[in-house]
Amino acid sequence: MSANPLSIDETVVLDGEWEFYWDQLLTPEDFRSGNPQPKMTGYFPMHRAWTRFKLDGKKLGGTGQATFRLRILPDEVSERIHLRIFDIHEAYKLWADGKLIAQSGVPGRSAETETPGRSLELAEFKVEGKPVELVLQVSNHHFRLGGVTEPIIAASPGVLEKMLLRDWGLALFFTGCMLIMGIYHLVLYYLRKRDPAPLYFGIYCFLVVGYCLTSNTSQWVAAAFMPWWNPEIMECFSLVCFVIWPSLLFRFLETLYPDEFHRRLVYFLDARIVVFFCMMIFAPGVPLYWFIAFCLLQTMIYAGYYLQRLYLCVKHNRSGAKLIMAGLSSQFIIGINDTLTHAGVIKSIYLAAPAVCFLVLMQSLALAKRFSASFDSVELLSKELEYKNASLHHEMEERNRLEQKVVNISEEERRRISHELHDGLCQQLTGARLRATALAHKHKEEDALALKDLAVLLKESTDDAYKTARGLWPVEHDSSMPGPSMEDLLRNIAKNTGITVDFDKQFHCVKCTNQNITPLYRIAQEALTNAAKHSQAKNIKLSLHCTGNGLVQLSVQDDGIGRGKARSTDGGLGMNIMEHRAKLIEAKLRIKDFSGGTLVTCIAPCAVLTLSNKILRGE
Repeated sequence: MSANPLSIDETVVLDGEWEFYWDQLLTPEDFRSGNPQPKMTGYFPMHRAWTRFKLDGKKLGGTGQATFRLRILPDEVSERIHLRIFDIHEAYKLWADGKLIAQSGVPGRSAETETPGRSLELAEFKVEGKPVELVLQVSNHHFRLGGVTEPIIAASPGVLEKMLLRDWGLALFFTGCMLIMGIYHLVLYYLRKRDPAPLYFGIYCFLVVGYCLTSNTSQWVAAAFMPWWNPEIMECFSLVCFVIWPSLLFRFLETLYPDEFHRRLVYFLDARIVVFFCMMIFAPGVPLYWFIAFCLLQTMIYAGYYLQRLYLCVKHNRSGAKLIMAGLSSQFIIGINDTLTHAGVIKSIYLAAPAVCFLVLMQSLALAKRFSASFDSVELLSKELEYKNASLHHEMEERNRLEQKVVNISEEERRRISHELHDGLCQQLTGARLRATALAHKHKEEDALALKDLAVLLKESTDDAYKTARGLWPVEHDSSMPGPSMEDLLRNIAKNTGITVDFDKQFHCVKCTNQNITPLYRIAQEALTNAAKHSQAKNIKLSLHCTGNGLVQLSVQDDGIGRGKARSTDGGLGMNIMEHRAKLIEAKLRIKDFSGGTLVTCIAPCAVLTLSNKILRGE
């Protein structure tokens, strides 16, 4: 550094060979003159794990403790220098000229005496033109690899802070994108619970966010907002997120493409979650981190499987497969980089956050593509449904028209048959009865008696014929209404059954021309017949009201035993006939039981009155 002083924006990596004191936790006091000097193991090339250092021809183990020492020769100008110490496994202390300037955890000679604490520290010391001695004390009894695996960087004041803010800003940007997409997918699942894929992907995004914020991939940005969070608990939280998220990713892909992915493979990912929690409880420390290394390898194997399966999805022309394959390909490449970096094989930076963010982006594009295809299908189906509904509506109108025409023809045929019975058969029977009565007066007693019996039989036949004719179509008509007379219907019911029948008629128009009156007459006829046959009623009240609001209301109320007690009697067809007649005229039919009998109500539209009101309003 004496030959190359620091410029304003320059950084210097303190690599090179440091004095190395293996299995010794030394302090600056141990190197002071006058004290016995510690025995140096050798020179250690920074930065790397000490497992790559050979002692007596053998590589060192992953756990242990050591001290590193470096002398910095600055220029003659007095200045302050900042150091960046990042992710040293698993605890360390750093002195500059005998002054403690940085510490993470508490170094120890065993797992019991060591307090692990992986972190990012920015330290500061002042140089005044003379050599500066750095003493770094490191111990590792919890992680599988010890040493200084990340470079120690020196810079002028403010440079490292800017770098840190930049890195944290990028980390927060990527995690923020993933957090938003996670929430978005969970909302999609809430709105459409039949598809679990958004649920899996949403939870996957949350787990990745949790891992990135609390791990070295983001330089523990969560600690900047939650400094009270215990580093050991934060480390455990990040590992939990890392171990669980592959299971969610597999379920997401298997749900999207069930024909290409083998569902049983997810059980291996679930099993490692169980093993992880067991090891966290019963075998923490080095065994746990070796298991994490195994999980890294397993994740890479599964990533290759994902790419192979997605390639089949692309060949099968599955929706969104190309986009998701592009996202997973980038994550696979970045995963190799992060795995090798984590293992200390290569010197690189962690890129998990941008890689996963790119995967989330690809999934979002695939989702948008699926939504677009769904919307196109919905629009096409809507047009087809609209066309079919129009055709069905036309068919229903035509069917209703034909049914109404059949009813009208039926009513006209009933009227014709009624008139033929009344004017033909009834008149002939009446003439035959009168002829038999006249002949009875001219013959002897025996013949006269037979002729009188014949006259009585002819009279009964004539009465029956008249009843049949009136039932088909009453001869009498109400001058204020079209169709048959309600009064005549009630008189016949009262005469034939002995039931007291009351009729309440209230009409808005002087002369009603509503063609629905005839179907209402038939409904009333069926309701009165049912009441007379089954209800055991003594009184029946019939109401026919038209108050000028565009509706005609017919009601038939009896004081009988009600439908509930009368269900054992034969019948049922009459109810269906009433419902069918009401449907033909777009009327609402309601049948209600109560303690005092049964109430039948039918409300039919009055198109004539509605049209008249529109004409009066000038519409």
